[in-house]
Amino acid sequence: MKSTATTYDGEILITGMGVVTPIGASVADFWAANLAGRSGLVHEYRMDLSKLPCGWVGGIIPEKLKEEVAARSGIPGRSWGDTLMHDAVDQALADAGLTEPLERPAALVWARVWPGPSGSFPQDYAAHLEDAAKRYEAVGTDQAGTVEYLRGKPLPDELTDVSGFQAEIAEKLGVPLKATRLEATCSGGLRAIAEAARMLRLGDAEVAVVAASVSRSTPYVLSQYGQLMALSRWKGEASQASMPFDARRSGMVINESGGAVILETAEHARRRGAVKRHAAIGGWGLAVGTAHVTAPAVEEVERVIRTAIDASGLSPQDIDTVNAHGTSTKLNDATESAALHRVFGERMAEIDVCAIKSLTGHGSAASGVVETVAAALTLTHGVVPPVVTCTEPDPKCNVKTSTVPVERPVGTVLKCSFGFGGQYASMVFRRPEDALAV
Repeated sequence: MKSTATTYDGEILITGMGVVTPIGASVADFWAANLAGRSGLVHEYRMDLSKLPCGWVGGIIPEKLKEEVAARSGIPGRSWGDTLMHDAVDQALADAGLTEPLERPAALVWARVWPGPSGSFPQDYAAHLEDAAKRYEAVGTDQAGTVEYLRGKPLPDELTDVSGFQAEIAEKLGVPLKATRLEATCSGGLRAIAEAARMLRLGDAEVAVVAASVSRSTPYVLSQYGQLMALSRWKGEASQASMPFDARRSGMVINESGGAVILETAEHARRRGAVKRHAAIGGWGLAVGTAHVTAPAVEEVERVIRTAIDASGLSPQDIDTVNAHGTSTKLNDATESAALHRVFGERMAEIDVCAIKSLTGHGSAASGVVETVAAALTLTHGVVPPVVTCTEPDPKCNVKTSTVPVERPVGTVLKCSFGFGGQYASMVFRRPEDALAV
């Protein structure tokens, strides 16, 4: 077996983490809830869903936690989605010990629902298109005319989202940013981490902030997912509604959440005396399939998993555990399982698989960042979180889950995230030699 415990100066490390989720608004609380199997899924109380055939359960941040997060990170005019990201970033920066201005420009990669603060309401798109049409009628494509036309006008929500967040993070870090806003549906969070790691490997920066959030549980969004037959139709106890790899699963549960991680080159972390090294990024695999706009393809899932392992300089024999995408939909879980069996073969009988969405629900792009935090904690603590809702494992999936935490040596974790539009992402995380359990 190849070594997975050595830290080299050329590596990319996760040195800071932050989360705001239905099961905790700090990394410590989030991890404790995972190990205890404490669900954040409740019956949706914020809107009338009596006319919808599904979507009755949501992953909702408790009101007390919302008040705490808003008090810490909310300001007038800041959307709830941006508030979630700011709070997670502040946690991650504090965790990393980055309290002084950096010496060089940093990287920022973030993923957030577009456009506007309300999140996927039809009127957001209508207002955007109407404004663009008025601007075109007034000045056409003339650049100078466009600048003059916009002078003095309040920025529309979609432009505020693009410019405001990165400016605020630059101010926190005290340096200019090389910023990228990434859209890749439910694989966006993991793709954002991959893009940030790529920038660090190329020498574009030594420190990168990765953040993602989602807050778009509206009747309109739920009806869209309902038409796709993607939402849970579970009518029992709310905490059981998301059951990845269970024979009774009937669909996913949408949540509100935010997550952030700080990436650093190992050399920069060593130079500044960083205390925490939660995980080292091995390699990743990315793909965009064209076979179907919503249905995942087992060949593509298999391909990104193999690419991630190969890019890490490892083999399937070197992977200790899997942090699955695990959405609780009939098709995704079956497809992900089939791909894992193709890659690992008979080893699937011994590979522990966790699925964080069983407790939190699905946070779209934010899930990739939040679940990466769980993957890093699995490495540092040597514990695989349980999947407490998988009490009737689907023999067609045939993956090894547990209803209690599994303590075992963990040197590597494979993380998977997939999304509508044929978006696929997988990444391998390794345990640094001097990893610190928190």
